Amino acid sequence: MLRNTLCVMRRVMVVGALPLVATAVFAGVASADTGAVGTPVAGIPLQPENTATNPGALVPNPVLNGASLGGSVGSAIGSAVGLATGSVTGSAGSAIGTVIGALVGATNPGIVPQVLP
Repeated sequence: MLRNTLCVMRRVMVVGALPLVATAVFAGVASADTGAVGTPVAGIPLQPENTATNPGALVPNPVLNGASLGGSVGSAIGSAVGLATGSVTGSAGSAIGTVIGALVGATNPGIVPQVLP
């Protein structure tokens, strides 16, 4: 019995690990080019690289912008999952996204985009 279980487990491990090994062998080393530096579009200068939130906006607070963006993303993902699974979704996705977005805005405000007016 134990021998049979070990054989089955070995087959399962080989079948599970084979795609990972093939990917590692054939994919090679990953590298990304940094690309060209952005240029102004239609004569509008770009914001400085270290500022994602517009300080001249009506609501320049990165915590509020992060909460708004996180709630929107959470709502969209919650709705998509609900449609895909056929279940009725509540506001859990929006609430979780809002909390995560607010935490990101509080801890790393430089990466939160300006989404509020």
